Amino acid sequence: MDEIKKLPVITVSFLILGNCLGVGVLALPVKYGLAGFIPALIGICFVWLLMLISALVIARKLCQAKSETFDIPWFFKDALGTGGKWLAIVCNLILLYGVLTAYLSGMSTMIDQLCHPPVNKALITLVYFIITTGLILFGTKAYSKGNLLVIIAVWVCFILLVISGARKFDPALLGASQWKYFPIGIPVAVSAFHFHNLIPTVARSLRHDFRATRKAIFLGIFLGLVINLVWVTVVLGSLERTGPDPDTIEESYWHQLPANVPMEVLLHSRVFFGSSFVFAILAVTASYMANGTGLRGFVRNLTNTYLRTDNSLLIAVLAFLPPLIITLVYPDIFLGALDIVGGVGEAILFVALPGLILARLAKRRYSLLGILGCLMFVIGGLITAYVIAGKVGLIDLVKSAGPA
Repeated sequence: MDEIKKLPVITVSFLILGNCLGVGVLALPVKYGLAGFIPALIGICFVWLLMLISALVIARKLCQAKSETFDIPWFFKDALGTGGKWLAIVCNLILLYGVLTAYLSGMSTMIDQLCHPPVNKALITLVYFIITTGLILFGTKAYSKGNLLVIIAVWVCFILLVISGARKFDPALLGASQWKYFPIGIPVAVSAFHFHNLIPTVARSLRHDFRATRKAIFLGIFLGLVINLVWVTVVLGSLERTGPDPDTIEESYWHQLPANVPMEVLLHSRVFFGSSFVFAILAVTASYMANGTGLRGFVRNLTNTYLRTDNSLLIAVLAFLPPLIITLVYPDIFLGALDIVGGVGEAILFVALPGLILARLAKRRYSLLGILGCLMFVIGGLITAYVIAGKVGLIDLVKSAGPA
């Protein structure tokens, strides 16, 4: 029997899908809501296509290399030289630290806003951090054994989330649009379709069979697209875009809230509250563990290579303490962290650089492949420039998203 069949394509595609859940459901409706449904639809599909193309570029070269130790920085060193490797290392650290920070901030904000516990937000962050990081350090095997149950629970909760969330759905709300706010959602859309750090694992799991790897990538990210579009449609068809009420897109944007918080204010539904809360906890925790495990392994590689040490305590401190400190200092950084993750780390690493590789692979400069690669490189650079300009004050992203 072919060894590839030991790990079916559908199983690997669900691994990819799991990494696409969480960020999109929590943040995409809020970040793209100011622009409106049609701009959101176009922007999300456009970014999805970019991320799919870049994933296939990386997967093809990984499958050709057929290496069991081929990781993302090594991939870019092989394709672009030492400079590409170091740029990949820096962007990967920005990406992984930023994702963990966003998850810590997003979960503590959601728990604080929905449950109103008699403790401050910092303590909520600390407790969630201890539990999830403890699972990464000591309980990964136990969590993995229950992974199928987690996936089933996530799907059941999502179905209940959509059904209960659509109770006040008004198609008329989908007609409003403000195209000038279109760029605001792009960095988070990039984050929503990021799974590229898993591609080496995906390729190895499918014995470096590119056809199987391509199928798994397409199926996983396509399911992620469907889920995100369904949820964005439900939210934008339920919440008013602007206004002083706490259940508007605008107020959620200003207060850095996950999308299920204003939806709960609008619906006052126990079914929605329960399903959205459990969905967020499971989806975000699974993604936190996946990215946290990746960060821990990445930091271990760096300390082994450059510090000549494999001290477990040092690795854990370097991996997990920075996101915790950032979240405690800036507790409302949820959407801002995702801007940096998607707009800097991922836009460079998984849009611009794969575009450059694609352009180099083109046999003719002005071939379709070459033009596509150049477009990806330029788009990735523009996304990064836009986010950096906003963070240093050259563009006031919050002000530009104010009332029309």
